[in-house]
Amino acid sequence: MTPVPQAPVLHADCIADSAGGLTFDVAAAGATDAARLVLRHREGHEEVALPLAPAAAGRLRAALPSSVALPRGHWDAWASVTAEDSDHRVAPGAMDVHPSAFRVPYATRQGNLSVECR
Repeated sequence: MTPVPQAPVLHADCIADSAGGLTFDVAAAGATDAARLVLRHREGHEEVALPLAPAAAGRLRAALPSSVALPRGHWDAWASVTAEDSDHRVAPGAMDVHPSAFRVPYATRQGNLSVECR
């Protein structure tokens, strides 16, 4: 039996500031202009797509400014780095969370990255 190829696991480092802004730094090679990070509301049908732009060698960055409204609840992080790539879950990396942040990134029990909006 031939094994099914798995999508590479993407890890995102996160910074959550006190104003509600979030920055995601994703380790990814071979990214194209179609690279994106998507936050999907777990309890609803809403999603916010953020472009992933080159930040450093092998790193992509997406920023969610505080001016973008996210309803309360849990938002799961998904990403794709090429136009042919389908969205897949993102694993958490390092997290720098300001004590008064109201959008808090965290690792789920399954080891995925999510954001709680309070």
